[in-house]
Amino acid sequence: VFGRSTEEMLVTVYNNNYTVPEGGEVADIAAEKLELVNFDPIMVDQEHPPGSPSRTQPSEIDEEFTTYLIGCYETYQRPFVWVRTAHARLAERCAMYGTVERDSPIPLHVFTRYMSNQVISVWDIVAEIVLLTMEPPPTNPFEVDHTFLDNLPSAAEQAMASGALLHAFQSLLAMDSVWVTDAILRDVKHLSLRHIHTLPSLLA
Repeated sequence: VFGRSTEEMLVTVYNNNYTVPEGGEVADIAAEKLELVNFDPIMVDQEHPPGSPSRTQPSEIDEEFTTYLIGCYETYQRPFVWVRTAHARLAERCAMYGTVERDSPIPLHVFTRYMSNQVISVWDIVAEIVLLTMEPPPTNPFEVDHTFLDNLPSAAEQAMASGALLHAFQSLLAMDSVWVTDAILRDVKHLSLRHIHTLPSLLA
């Protein structure tokens, strides 16, 4: 996640889910919480290009990741999401997206809730694009990669990373969100213990 301005945020998602859920089965989140593939044609909006067009994006493409631009511009008075890389892959997974222009926003279902005056947050948007991108969809779109934290070079870096993640989770936990699950609470517990253990390294 990279906050590019007060109106734009870039989110990069792994294309492949290498985590094997408990029991060895993939939860059918798409059926339970979201309908990710069969978009309604009326949801496709080609009239709202992003403030940063795709031609301004780096030309390098990493097949392991898909990058999205989340924008909420004052001009539009609502949030939109545009895919920045791996357009062809998304078109294969979502046939409806393959019919729209490159700089057209993708028709996420979370926006139907927004348009019906339901409260949404950036976490709802991030969760849906993670589930849309990863194959197979993860059981927990906010799963923490503890191995990555273990491999950080120093305890100080672990303390800063765990603190930043806890700050992010704090805003998610403050919401009455469907994404707050036992798995997230376990991650928060592990992050808290890690942060307490490594915090003295920042004070040394």
